[in-house]
Amino acid sequence: MSRVAVRPYDTADRAAVLAIFDSNLPEYFGAGDRGWLEETLDEPDGPAFVVTVDGVPAAFGGYEIWDHYNKALLYWGMAARRFHRCGLGRLLLFERLVHVARHAEPPTRYVTVDTSPLVAPFFRRCGFASTAVWPEGYRSGMEMHELHFDLAATTIDALDEQRRAALIAVEAAVASV
Repeated sequence: MSRVAVRPYDTADRAAVLAIFDSNLPEYFGAGDRGWLEETLDEPDGPAFVVTVDGVPAAFGGYEIWDHYNKALLYWGMAARRFHRCGLGRLLLFERLVHVARHAEPPTRYVTVDTSPLVAPFFRRCGFASTAVWPEGYRSGMEMHELHFDLAATTIDALDEQRRAALIAVEAAVASV
């Protein structure tokens, strides 16, 4: 049986997701961001997912569709600190990209994300292109990097293969955690 699974977020996951967030302070999020996450968990703007390890949420993130633009926006991609560098973020990212490609309503071409300077290189390694850098772009004072992924430049099958490869890599990595 697989130790790692991706499934839709459920309100019963709330405390675990907040613990994941807290494990990433202060390097990855500003102190004032927790309230924003709580609002998101109470009323998600779109599909949200958890990656579980042995049934326990270990990563969280979702996306929303911007109806007036040809894009989806990723929100709250994070993994519990003890699982950093195990590939949960990559698995969660490709799960969301596949979901956008298959289920976005209306269908959309671009997937965008805004993130910190620490995390932006991860997205570039996964095929995102930088679009802007905003000094003090977050109210917390952190610099904001905007990036996008062009779904028209790939196929659902290729994204699905990257998701499967990420799952295999995560399974191997968590075996040693």
